Amino acid sequence: MKKVRRFGFGIESANARDYVQHARLAEELGFGICWIPEDLYRGAFTLAAGIASATSSLEIGLGILNPYVRHPATIAMELGALEELSGGRTVLGIGAGLRGWIAGQLGIAYRKPAAAMRETIEIVRALFKGDIVNYAGEVFRISNYRLNFTPPRSSLPTYLGVLGPKNLAMAGEIADGLVLSAMTSPAYARYALEQVRIGAARVGRSLDDFEVSANLFISISEDERATRDAVRPFIATLLSFMGDQADHPMFATAGFEPDEIKAFASAAREKRSAATLVTDKFIDAFAIAGSPERCRAGLAALIEAGVDSPAAFEVPGVNPADTLRAVHRHLMPHFL
Repeated sequence: MKKVRRFGFGIESANARDYVQHARLAEELGFGICWIPEDLYRGAFTLAAGIASATSSLEIGLGILNPYVRHPATIAMELGALEELSGGRTVLGIGAGLRGWIAGQLGIAYRKPAAAMRETIEIVRALFKGDIVNYAGEVFRISNYRLNFTPPRSSLPTYLGVLGPKNLAMAGEIADGLVLSAMTSPAYARYALEQVRIGAARVGRSLDDFEVSANLFISISEDERATRDAVRPFIATLLSFMGDQADHPMFATAGFEPDEIKAFASAAREKRSAATLVTDKFIDAFAIAGSPERCRAGLAALIEAGVDSPAAFEVPGVNPADTLRAVHRHLMPHFL
C-alpha cells in the first residue's frame, strides 16, 4: 500500500478560538499541515497567527488566498510577519478565488486570473529574497519597493489551488505543490497530474519534490448509512454552485454527464433540496465516507492516483475534532 507524505486538515465553520484548539489537537495527533480557507470565511492571516502561537511544528497553509483582495506586496508583508511568528512554518496557497464574491459582491476587478496568480507568486518570491522590486505585469505593478524587514526564510513553499488544464499546467511550471478541490475523484486526480506534468516538461522541471494535496470530505463510522448521509448536503451545495461548469473535467473524468450536474443548479434556483440527488455514485466519487474499511479503500485509490498529502476537510455538522480523531485512528496507521 502506497504511503503519503503527511496528512493535513481544513475547517470552515469553527469560530477562531475553536479553530486554534482543533489545530492544537491535530498537531498532537500527528497531522502535518493545517490548510486555512479564506474566500467568504474568516480572515486567514488572523487564524494563522492564532495557530502559529498555539503550535510548534504544524505547518500553516494559507489555502487558498486569492490575488485580488490583497495586493501581492501586502501578501508578502503578512507572510513575512507570519513567518516570524511561526518560526518559518508557512505555506502560501494561491488560487483565482470566487469571481461572484470578488467582482460581484466586492466590486473588485477580476482581471486575467492566470496572470494574477503567476504575478503574485513572482512578486512575493522577489520580495522574500530581499530584492528591490520594480515590476510591470498584466495585472500588477510595483515601483522601487522592498520589504523593510528580513523574513526568517528567503523563500517559502508556494502552492496553487486550481482546477482547469491551463492552470494545472502552470502549477507544474512554477509551484511547489498543488491543492486539489474537495470534488476530487481518483480519475480527476490522475487527469490533474497529467496536466501538471505537461507544464513541468515545458520548462524542463523535475517533479520529485512536488506535493499534491487534496481537500477530502472524510466521514468514518461503522454506521455506514449515517456517515454517508452526513456528506450528502454539502456535496449537493458544492454541485449547485458549479452548474455553469457542468462539463468541467472534474465531472467528466469521474463519469458524470453535464445534465447530472445541471440538475443541482436547477434545484438551487427552484429553492428545492438537492441532497436527495446525491446518489452513492456521487459520494464514492467526491468523498471518503463509510466504514473504516471502505474509507481506507477510497483513500488508497486517491493515493494511487497521485495524491500524496490528503487533507481531511470539515464535513458540516460533524465535530472537526471527531474527524481528526477518526482519521488518526483509522487511516494514519495504514498510510504513514
